Amino acid sequence: MLKRFTTSAVIVCAVLLAASAAFPAPQEAAEKQPKDMAEYELINKTFEEADPATKLQLLAEWQEKYPESDYKEDRLRLVMRTNQAAGKLAEAIGGAEEVLRQFPGDFEANLTIATLTPGLGSESAEVLSAGEKASSSLIAGGKPANLSDEQWNSVKGQILTTSHQTLGWVHMQRKDNVKAESEFKTVLGMNPNLGQVSYWLGNVVLAQGDPDKNELALFSFARAAVYEGEGALPAAGRTQVADYLSTLYGKYAGTQDGLDALKQAAMKQPLPPAGLTIESASVREFKAEEARRDANPLVYVFIDLRDALTGSTGDSVWSNLQGKVSPKMELYVLGADSDRPQRLNLGSQPGGPVEVVLNLENRLRAAPSRGSKVNFEGVASNMTKSPFQLTLTAGSTF
Repeated sequence: MLKRFTTSAVIVCAVLLAASAAFPAPQEAAEKQPKDMAEYELINKTFEEADPATKLQLLAEWQEKYPESDYKEDRLRLVMRTNQAAGKLAEAIGGAEEVLRQFPGDFEANLTIATLTPGLGSESAEVLSAGEKASSSLIAGGKPANLSDEQWNSVKGQILTTSHQTLGWVHMQRKDNVKAESEFKTVLGMNPNLGQVSYWLGNVVLAQGDPDKNELALFSFARAAVYEGEGALPAAGRTQVADYLSTLYGKYAGTQDGLDALKQAAMKQPLPPAGLTIESASVREFKAEEARRDANPLVYVFIDLRDALTGSTGDSVWSNLQGKVSPKMELYVLGADSDRPQRLNLGSQPGGPVEVVLNLENRLRAAPSRGSKVNFEGVASNMTKSPFQLTLTAGSTF
């Protein structure tokens, strides 16, 4: 199985900064006051600390010493943001859920959950439900009241892309692959340059087992393998997807022909162009067989007769053929009994087994060369099924 790539979700810092005022210094919030000078100093120290790990320690100290601070909400949000900055995704989501408990529908908390949920890589029903709820809320909620139209327009696209991507990821974990497909297509319509989403789309489409979607699955893997711009999979990931695609394409198409053209098309767009068709191995073989039949019709008269004689109704077919003149056929010469032969050994493959022994009514003036083809007919006199061999008498060549 191809390794599933799990990348940390993109942290939408610009969105969070636009959505929420910066954490205020005590002197900037007249309606809020530290309880004493010690809290004032702890707030300033916490706010000014750049290292996330140290800041989390200061926040814990602040919480312990001043659980009922006027800055309780600000502290709660800062815990959420700092855990996110520290890469502690589960803790950041936990902080966001605490914000939502106190402030239902909070934009920043929902955005934090929607952004970080895929990075957890969890199939927990609770995690998936939280991610779905937060993403759906962002999609339905529209512009937050504290954002200007200009601010909202600058971040709306990223928010909707992130929300639909998380919904797709949630559906993928639940094996609801049709819904996941729909969400991932929506995401790529908003932002075509997301290699991870193209890879996920290939997976959920392939998992549906719908032959009408084979082109979409193969094209999506090709996109994930070849796209190298912003939002692409890492180089090692692209190589792994390319190897997987080559194997998958070979199994489906029975050849590597057309794979390079598919990759070239995938460099230009995230979803397959209208009318894209990749012929399966069975279709290619059917067409090749038809071409061989058209080129060698009398050879296939024999092949069809042989298959009928060795099939489930072979005894009945032989009963109708025995003692009668065979249809005209064409086979390769595998041998003759003399330079002026009265018996030819024939087969459907040069150098293959003898499948027809043709006893001629009249000797030939010269033996046909080994490997050449002859057209013939004769009276069916004997037949063995395994190994197959048909004996004709009173035969003639033409």
